[in-house]
Amino acid sequence: MAKEGIRSCVARRATAVLAVAALGAGVAAGCGGETPPPEPVQTDATFPAHELWPGAASRAAARERRSRAAAREARRRAELRRLRASPTVPAALRRALLEGRLTRAAHDRLRRDYEAARAAVGRLDGARQAELAAVVASVEQLAAAGRLGPGRFAPAFEQLRRNTVAWTRDPMPAPGERRVAGPAVLQYYVGRGFQLHPLASWGRVNGLAHACLRARRDPRAACRRAALRRDLDGLAALAAPRGGFLAWEYYFSYGGGTPPWISGMAQATAVQALVRGARALGEPRYARLARRALGAFEEPPPVGVAVPAPGGSRYPMYSFDPGMRILNGELQAIGGLRDAAVLAGGAQARRLARSGDRAARRVLPRFDTGAWSLYSAGGRESTLHYHRLTTRFLDELCARTGRRAYCRMAKRFARYEREPPRIRVARVRGARARRETTLAYSLSKVSAVTVRVWGTRGLLLQRRETLPHGRHRIAWTPPSRGRFRMRVDARGPEGLTGTTTRTIRVVHPKPKRASRRAERRRAARERAERRRRAARDDGRNGAR
Repeated sequence: MAKEGIRSCVARRATAVLAVAALGAGVAAGCGGETPPPEPVQTDATFPAHELWPGAASRAAARERRSRAAAREARRRAELRRLRASPTVPAALRRALLEGRLTRAAHDRLRRDYEAARAAVGRLDGARQAELAAVVASVEQLAAAGRLGPGRFAPAFEQLRRNTVAWTRDPMPAPGERRVAGPAVLQYYVGRGFQLHPLASWGRVNGLAHACLRARRDPRAACRRAALRRDLDGLAALAAPRGGFLAWEYYFSYGGGTPPWISGMAQATAVQALVRGARALGEPRYARLARRALGAFEEPPPVGVAVPAPGGSRYPMYSFDPGMRILNGELQAIGGLRDAAVLAGGAQARRLARSGDRAARRVLPRFDTGAWSLYSAGGRESTLHYHRLTTRFLDELCARTGRRAYCRMAKRFARYEREPPRIRVARVRGARARRETTLAYSLSKVSAVTVRVWGTRGLLLQRRETLPHGRHRIAWTPPSRGRFRMRVDARGPEGLTGTTTRTIRVVHPKPKRASRRAERRRAARERAERRRRAARDDGRNGAR
């Protein structure tokens, strides 16, 4: 019995050693008598993975996270493809959010602004509804054209918010009225609501910066440093990326231009205000922003405002109409670029200013009528406001550059404000009673004209109208023969009046000349009558 037990114990021990070698000491100790059954062997399915391979759990979790991320990315890409085909404002906002170019908070705020404007359109009626609906439609048109991206969210939605407030709370504006909203100026265009006006906005800030620069030289001058910094930052936030540069755009249709479009004058005023603000406040970041806006003067329309011209380049007022040459706008563009070159430095600003200067000096005579200035080349004359604005720009360029062309033209334009209109009345020849005649006269400048004609029975003709310089005619029918007095009064835009009179001699009309055919018929009738008379006479003589 003892030998069989020994052999059985040895066999069981060998099996146990092969199965669980780590328990060998305990097995050997149990071979002396009643032996307990061996513990079951645990396989990979029995042991937790993290006990078999250290770090396996973290790798598995990472694989699961990557899988979930891949699924999310696939869903995001699929939604982006769908959104790119959707021409709506919410789609543009959602697309920017998914692309990581807009935070969730900003997305929700802009979405609320849009929905609030649409809800207000539904509540309003009449003109207020129409004006706000036009502004909402302008934002929707930008989205439909694929032009409403993150770079334009700030100005487009600022305009939308301001219009929602204006048409739901504020008093009804007058046509052309301007309102200051934060750093921006908005102007009311009938049928298009309140629109951001970059030129007026930057012109206002430019005045603040100029005052602060003057205060550096004159301690008595006032400088509102906090207001200048606040408005510079506020308008800087409304810039939009355009063709590789920053621009302050207009977002409504005007003069055939489709939004968004830019103005060379507004862009130059922005550059000027920024470099002046940088110098006045001692903050170079504004000068760096101004340099980012200079690309507008290198890109051709409709993206930029650089148009090749004899001697250099010119910078038109409207990017959508490069053929229109508005003198005051192009002069301001040169002045703004020159300030950028002087106050902020840089070869680019100097080159652009010189190019514009050479082109402008060549065409200055085209804007001089000899008595007033033209608003645009080959176009109408300037109003008094624009004539004085042009004169001021010429004076500033004269003082800063010393160019004789600017100085000479500034003096001529200033002199025109001291001269009344010159009037010349043409002689009236061959005037006959009850026959229409022409009264002709010429004006030296745009004027409010009154033409009167007196006769022996008092005032016979009176005509009032505003006319440009040049020749003009009036048709008049004298009621009778005699002498009549014609007087022309012309009040120029500066308020001075010129007067000229002339005497008109009117004679009786000549007898109407019968036509040859009528004369032949009359002659034939006379001959026939003579023959009849001769025949009657012959008959009477024969009867005797």
